[in-house]
Amino acid sequence: MEGKLNVAKAVGEEKIKAPMTLLKRRLYLFAGFLSVTVGVLGIILPILDTTPFMLLGAFCFARSSPKWHRWLLEHPLFGGYIRAFRDKQGLTLKQKRQIACTTTLMLSVTAFFGPASHGLWIALPIWVACMAYLSLSRTAEESKPVQIRH
Repeated sequence: MEGKLNVAKAVGEEKIKAPMTLLKRRLYLFAGFLSVTVGVLGIILPILDTTPFMLLGAFCFARSSPKWHRWLLEHPLFGGYIRAFRDKQGLTLKQKRQIACTTTLMLSVTAFFGPASHGLWIALPIWVACMAYLSLSRTAEESKPVQIRH
């Protein structure tokens, strides 16, 4: 009788453990979609930075869904940045120029349309920090193709 109880306990523990893993995967999946959504909003809204949210989305998708992780890594707009960060290669000069132009444009809009005295003082330190990071960070070679690891 006692042996049957132990088997039932073991089976019961597995049943409890399996939904927890499923719950954890679903939470990571939800967090991934939320992060990517906020990252996409960051393209439009100058106050949100796209890159950290896309990196967080890739992290969450890597733990929840190979399908969505692969989609994000192969995405024509975001994939290159995520793969370069993951592989510690740095951004290419072309990617750095795109980021610099977009950041300058969006922060110029913030400075111009923001409150008269505060818009420029909010945008200027952010712009300086972004340009300093782009200038000082490692630059990847243009001709070196980035391999997708699954």
